Amino acid sequence: MSNANDIILSVSVIEIATHGPAQTRALGARLGKLIQPGDVVCLAGELAAGKTTLAIGIGAGWGALEIVNSPTFVLVNEYSRPGGDRLYHVDAYRLRDAVDAETIALPDLLNDPQAALLVEWPERVLPLLPSERLWIALCWMGDETRQVRVEAAGERYEQILRSMGDT
Repeated sequence: MSNANDIILSVSVIEIATHGPAQTRALGARLGKLIQPGDVVCLAGELAAGKTTLAIGIGAGWGALEIVNSPTFVLVNEYSRPGGDRLYHVDAYRLRDAVDAETIALPDLLNDPQAALLVEWPERVLPLLPSERLWIALCWMGDETRQVRVEAAGERYEQILRSMGDT
């Protein structure tokens, strides 16, 4: 018999609270170590929810040679790591819809065999994104506390969730 306070989540969903930017970056770094070319990671949440802070951690864990920052005004940043792999960081906030996303070559970024894709404001370009992906929703809970819900769609992304506990 389950208690009304029990949280039951499927293997494809985890929820984590972070208490400050350092913890949000550390969570991102754990995730970044697991990302491989071909992966698509979506970062959803309101303004100031911590999407870019998490992205900075993901880039660090992934091994980006460049400093990861918000691509808000350029829409796409590209980060490299030794070996030639790339991490594309897209900020879709200024895009109206999926048609707009084609102007930044989003379909080409998705098809780059040596690249992973990180998308902030993914709901704006949802029709162009693959159905299998990692969807991370950040929710502002207080000055420094964020609720982070990570949902895997597809076996590859379920494996990432399982591995997150091992890193």
